Amino acid sequence: MFSHKTVPSSRLLIISALLILNISATACVIYLNKAHSVQRGFPINISCRGNMIVEARYDKLEAKMVSSLSFTFLNNNKILISLSGVSYLRGENNSLIRRDIVLRNVYYNYVHESKDSAVYSLTSSRINRDAIDNIDAKTAKLLLLNSFFISGHTDTLLLRKYDDNTMLIETTQSPVVLCVFSPLR
Repeated sequence: MFSHKTVPSSRLLIISALLILNISATACVIYLNKAHSVQRGFPINISCRGNMIVEARYDKLEAKMVSSLSFTFLNNNKILISLSGVSYLRGENNSLIRRDIVLRNVYYNYVHESKDSAVYSLTSSRINRDAIDNIDAKTAKLLLLNSFFISGHTDTLLLRKYDDNTMLIETTQSPVVLCVFSPLR
């Protein structure tokens, strides 16, 4: 049992093929433009700013830091991270043991481990602590990356760019801060 349907004219087939080709080409251009804009490098000499809250518990101690972070890619594979905030160390019954100020600039040399990944190795080359930065080593070990207080230490971070203005900074275990790029004024 064969049906005697009419075969579309060659003119209709050509128009349909051109329409499909046009839609496919447009979709490819949109995809490539979007992929290119996301894969472009991070802005150089433009700060990325975000707020960071870190909490840790150890040996009946509870530590917390509320801070702001400024992250800047410099020239020649260098990064500057400026950290300012307040840390709290509490003991049993939530009693305040210490309240410290964190105010420092950490200069890094970095290596982008692979062009296909977001993995960066950052080695602190210089740590400038402001005179009022008084966080002690015990609290710093609970709240900060080692490279924030040990010069020459290397930390591995994931720097994931979501669009031209936003970057997520993560350790291999958890997110650290969501940064927004804004031109320096």
